[in-house]
Amino acid sequence: MERAFRFAAAGLAGIAGLFLVAMIAATLYEIFMRRAIGAPTIWVGDISFMLNGAIFTLAMAWTLHRDGHVRIDVFSNHFPPRLRAGLQALFYLGLVVPALGIGTLSAFEKSVRAFERGSVQTASAWEPLIWPFLAALTLGFAALVLSVAALGLLRIGEALGGAAHGT
Repeated sequence: MERAFRFAAAGLAGIAGLFLVAMIAATLYEIFMRRAIGAPTIWVGDISFMLNGAIFTLAMAWTLHRDGHVRIDVFSNHFPPRLRAGLQALFYLGLVVPALGIGTLSAFEKSVRAFERGSVQTASAWEPLIWPFLAALTLGFAALVLSVAALGLLRIGEALGGAAHGT
């Protein structure tokens, strides 16, 4: 099960990497059009913010797997490993998973509503469809919820005396 989560997280991070390449290409195109041709685009700003949001959210589960999220562990570093694992499990499963789960469900509902209504980004002159962006955010948050839940279950095993695993 852990391997499946790692594989999915790595796949989403790979998609985020492709989105980064697309964002760089769009930005370079905008620079060329604006400076060399004198005809700026109306869509690059929208594409950039949508891709940037998708990049960060799609890579969140992979960042968790790589232990790259910021953690303030001034006190917990002094706890015995099993106590630390138990506290992490309690925090992950009792607070983080429910909070992220509620947010993910809300994002999913908003994505579906935007798709059904054909909602557009109204703050833009280009007015692109917003549902692909919202769907990417939802997918990234869903992957993070599943990864945090898996990590919480691993920490329960560690707290009960199992061997410690990496994140």
